[in-house]
Amino acid sequence: MQNIKDMKNIEYAIFDMDGTLLDSMHIWDTASGAFLMMRGIIPREFDLFRKQGYKTGISYMIKEYNLGMSFDEVLESLQEILWFYYSNIAPIKDGVKDFLQSLKDNGVKMVVATATESRMAKKALERNGILGYFEDVISMHEIGIHKNDPAAFEYVKNAIHAEGVGYVFEDALYAIETAKSAGYKVIGIEDYSNEDDRDEIKKIVDFYAENYEQVREYFEL
Repeated sequence: MQNIKDMKNIEYAIFDMDGTLLDSMHIWDTASGAFLMMRGIIPREFDLFRKQGYKTGISYMIKEYNLGMSFDEVLESLQEILWFYYSNIAPIKDGVKDFLQSLKDNGVKMVVATATESRMAKKALERNGILGYFEDVISMHEIGIHKNDPAAFEYVKNAIHAEGVGYVFEDALYAIETAKSAGYKVIGIEDYSNEDDRDEIKKIVDFYAENYEQVREYFEL
């Protein structure tokens, strides 16, 4: 029987970015608050985008805080905040680069599937020295398929012409549920942003890792 944990038998790996490769989820907890405070408005809550999503959060802010701005104007201002963060701050998680190098050494194709805009994602990955490991960086927002739809993972898999055994690396419960329902092996990566879902994530994934050293141990690297 084929050992699916043996790197020789794994063809590809699909990685989420925020909360999985990068320790960057807190920008989605603070961007809306930062936007409001820059305009002299004291926010009543900071994590609108993580709770409501990007587009819904913007529409909510415009109405709730009487901004007198169009959706596109708010979006442009927020994108400036996000661009600065991904270009200059968003840090890589410990152990990521060594693990990616191990996958590369074993001939595993790698791709990023993220909700973040591709230009921001590529900039952050490049600044952290890991962009070159990936065949592609795909923004689910830009292709119009999100990770609550199994077609998202099929799209990403096909984009790198992958077949055979593949793993999905994710931190978010909803995306983990989708990947498992689509038949993928899933490694759950711990992140503070999904603390409330941790017990449920552990029940679903093939392996749950608090850090990338544990991922390496799982794959016996």
